[in-house]
Amino acid sequence: MINQGVLIGHAMADVVGENAGDGWVSMALDAVRRFAIENDEFTTEQVRFANPDLPVPHDNRAWGAVILIAKRQGFIEASGWVRSESLRVHGTVVTKWSSKIRRQG
Repeated sequence: MINQGVLIGHAMADVVGENAGDGWVSMALDAVRRFAIENDEFTTEQVRFANPDLPVPHDNRAWGAVILIAKRQGFIEASGWVRSESLRVHGTVVTKWSSKIRRQG
């Protein structure tokens, strides 16, 4: 069962994602899809770091909306938790995602 805080966080990510614009969401979703094809497991920030040319959304929580779309579309699934690599968030625990579309070989 998902706790209330997670549900609220997902709802806020959806709102921020809607405000990021369809064009940005589409580009970011494509970046997640490409990353999932090449990597077994990853974090959202690893996708962000691997795509420095992608425009920065007005609110970084828009990435949460993109990840939720990727999860709903079935090409990633949550597989645990890891410490963030970003110095900005001081080692906060973040979701580790597993690819369901990883290209083998």
